[in-house]
Amino acid sequence: MTKRSERDLTIQIASTDLDALCSSLSTEPFPCTVNDGRVCISIESATTVDVRARWNTVMRALIGADEALQTIHSIEP
Repeated sequence: MTKRSERDLTIQIASTDLDALCSSLSTEPFPCTVNDGRVCISIESATTVDVRARWNTVMRALIGADEALQTIHSIEP
């Protein structure tokens, strides 16, 4: 049996709300940092299927945070 190599994925997102987006992932087991005006998220797993599932989790959290931020910005004076 062949040993599978580790799968990894790095996501970089430019935004004006970097800290809020990074905070939206604070309960997830992914390292999230802010570097050079971008949110950087690293996903690692032994299987491609797990990387895909973790990608979906990250995207749902970021979409929810973005929608909340849009609502907040729309009602700010």
